[in-house]
Amino acid sequence: MLSVSIITNCRRIVLFGLIFLICNKVSSQENSPYSRYGLGDILPSQNIHNRAMGGVVAAYADVQTINFVNPASYSRLRVTTFDVGLDYTSHTLKSTNPVDKFTSSNLVPSYLQIGVPLSRKGHWGMNFGLRPITRISYKLDKSTRLPGIDSVNYLYEGSGGSYQVYAGTGIGTKHISIGINLGYQFGNKDYSTKVQFENDTLLYYKSKSSDSTSFGGVFVHGGIQYQGKIGKTTWLKLGAYGQLKNEMNAKRNIYRETFQTDPVTGDKQIDSVYANRNQSGTIIFPGTLGVGFSIEKEDKWSFGADYSYSKWSDYRYYGEVDQVRDTWQARIGGQLIPDIKSKSYWNSVSYRVGFYYGPDYVQIDEKLPRYGFTFGAGLPVRKFGAYSLYNNQFTIINTAFEVGARGNKNSSVKESFFKISVGLTLSDLWFIKPKYN
Repeated sequence: MLSVSIITNCRRIVLFGLIFLICNKVSSQENSPYSRYGLGDILPSQNIHNRAMGGVVAAYADVQTINFVNPASYSRLRVTTFDVGLDYTSHTLKSTNPVDKFTSSNLVPSYLQIGVPLSRKGHWGMNFGLRPITRISYKLDKSTRLPGIDSVNYLYEGSGGSYQVYAGTGIGTKHISIGINLGYQFGNKDYSTKVQFENDTLLYYKSKSSDSTSFGGVFVHGGIQYQGKIGKTTWLKLGAYGQLKNEMNAKRNIYRETFQTDPVTGDKQIDSVYANRNQSGTIIFPGTLGVGFSIEKEDKWSFGADYSYSKWSDYRYYGEVDQVRDTWQARIGGQLIPDIKSKSYWNSVSYRVGFYYGPDYVQIDEKLPRYGFTFGAGLPVRKFGAYSLYNNQFTIINTAFEVGARGNKNSSVKESFFKISVGLTLSDLWFIKPKYN
């Protein structure tokens, strides 16, 4: 009798989930001043397979690839798939006033997800997982001179971000599929500002103000896809997806205090000037809508384009607006497999390339464009052949490389970055264990 070792696999899921959250806390060393606004820097929502193609996802569906962005794609899953990703990013910041340059890097988990076909006949599947949505990470110094006070140093620090844990399902026919994700978005947003007087410590105390907020709320995300043949082995695919605006409940602690610095024990509070604990409120996260198409020749090549729009003008933090704006993004990309049946390994590799462009949602300068070039590959590790439940059951290492920038020569701060992403897609006997009784 064939059965799946559910307990063992659940233990693996919990273990990977804990590692995911812990690594995301301890490995982040980046410094992005733009993450001060909204809920921080928006992280890519696509899996690493699609990131290498510029992030084209609206119409994409595959029997072994989990496409979270459009849950209608779950209906095309044919094998149980475990998918995990890891990102390394190097940032370079250049400011014009004052003229300065700063570099930083970070290594963080990208996502953890499991896709399961629910019908042997196909056209019904599900996915559940965990992924980061935004990240806040910055530490900035600013020194100035005030009349009659001498030098004053300001230290601005921020940390936090948000995550989504979710489950979704997709169902369809040969040509049309629909799907939905339902989950919980949660996170924290911590800011602090320190003011230190360099030469007037006897007359003026050092001061610190901090704002710490935790939040969480339910989100709903849906999608639809269509596919139809336009040739013997060529398909036209169309897709659309969207996430509703969601309101998250929040708790906020605000402190204002004076302190002194001890070289051994660090900062020590002198007096609490103001405290507001457990202040209840809401944070509104904006909705997103995306559409796209792709043209695919079976086991040979594919080409597609996407357009997405996010209404960040709806964003509210305890009823307050921020320096954010509505944003859009256009994406284009493709994939080529020279010869999937070739005995040459490199002829069976999937080669991918893409490009994206659009304004950033942070509004400081008049325009803050964000753009990037992407490329990568899908490297098959092993095919099971006769031992597989399906002939197309693979273990694949997906890679994506991204070179991009935020801002231009007219921006007060221009950020350039280089990202390396590695994903491991497992659809083999490591995950599905047969037992014979």
